[in-house]
Amino acid sequence: MQMRTLQSGTVSKAVVSEYGSGGKEGGNGGKSVPATPWIIGTIVFVIAAVLGGFIYMFILQKNFLEACREEKQLSLFFQSPAGLPTGTVRSIIALVIILVCLYISILLFFKVAGNDSKFPEVLSGILGAVVGFYFGSRTATKGQDEALQGEVKKMKEERDQKESEKTGLQVDGIIRKVKKGIALTKKAARLLPQNLKEKYNDLVGRLDEGVKTVEGLVGSGNLKEALSKADDLFKLFRKGNPVKEVYANALASFGKVLGGTVPAASAITAIVTIGTKLAGTAYQKWKLRVLNAPFSPAVVPLRVVDASTGFTLLRASPAFKDAFSKDLEEKDWPFMDSVTGLLQQEDVEPFWNKYKDRFESREQFEQGLNEFRRAAADLELQGDIDPADLAGAGGYRPLMDSIDKIQNDPDARSALDALVTVTEGLHRDGEPVLSILEKVSKEVTP
Repeated sequence: MQMRTLQSGTVSKAVVSEYGSGGKEGGNGGKSVPATPWIIGTIVFVIAAVLGGFIYMFILQKNFLEACREEKQLSLFFQSPAGLPTGTVRSIIALVIILVCLYISILLFFKVAGNDSKFPEVLSGILGAVVGFYFGSRTATKGQDEALQGEVKKMKEERDQKESEKTGLQVDGIIRKVKKGIALTKKAARLLPQNLKEKYNDLVGRLDEGVKTVEGLVGSGNLKEALSKADDLFKLFRKGNPVKEVYANALASFGKVLGGTVPAASAITAIVTIGTKLAGTAYQKWKLRVLNAPFSPAVVPLRVVDASTGFTLLRASPAFKDAFSKDLEEKDWPFMDSVTGLLQQEDVEPFWNKYKDRFESREQFEQGLNEFRRAAADLELQGDIDPADLAGAGGYRPLMDSIDKIQNDPDARSALDALVTVTEGLHRDGEPVLSILEKVSKEVTP
């Protein structure tokens, strides 16, 4: 009897020594009790598994919410259990059961829970429980899952339909802008020199071909590619917009001439704004004044002025002021009356023959005559122009001084001619010139 006890103790010690978790006999009815390392390991394992599961579910829930937000399907998120994708909770529970079962199986296999445990039978029962839970729960919720999947499919189809309609509207909007750009380019090119016409005619051809390509893609249902092509097409127009080029040339050349006296952009805005608001004879006077062209009373009649106003106009005309300085000093009013007649008379030969000895040449007389009529036009235009349209340029006189400086520079004068010609033609064709000017100004000077 004592020998058996010693042998039993020896076996127990061997198990403990080999596996580190052997049981002890006696004091517990002969049953094995797990050693302390197994208990501590079990607790640590359970805590780690629970924390890991919660962290995993938190990250998964966050990613699922972000995906639903991007896909605009937040209702799917709120309908899902615990805010997780369908089947996640069931899978996690099944995973927990499997891990616990594996752990118990290991204990049974190594006989930590007792020598009388039957490992195969217990393992079979565990596997049966896992299979029954997982597939049984799936069968119970199959109808709900199918309904949810059907709802998701329907929501996706509705979303795709909305996206398709939205893309179609975007393509239509861009194509309308491109077609307007084509019409604008054709009108502007018609007003420009021949070398520029060829350049913009080529641009029009490329835009027309692009529009046909985009419309073909829309007809075939390839809306995404149509949107991409339409966007590229609009960028092509914006890059080659003739009005933008006219504005950019004027801005650069005016800036070099004017320096800091009047901002070039303000001068351009004032010139175009006033030109679009004036009409009839007032506009013709404005155009001749800006382009420094001769005034012809037969074409653009100037208003009748009195001798006192004629005195003021003579002082504002350098060539006439020098030629008739003696008359100005003596304030010869009859002479002033005769001079004011030049504003309405087309035939100036009688006046020239009478006072030609006051001038060095006929050219000097013609220069003085143009200055005199231009001073009269300035006086009239100041009453016709809204002061608000001159505010950015500092007033009428500073704007006219800037225009005179521009006329003395060949490049700036050419840019001014193009600016006036193009904006006049577009305004005559009913184009919103001021709106176009505002858009191109933002593109050139963002």
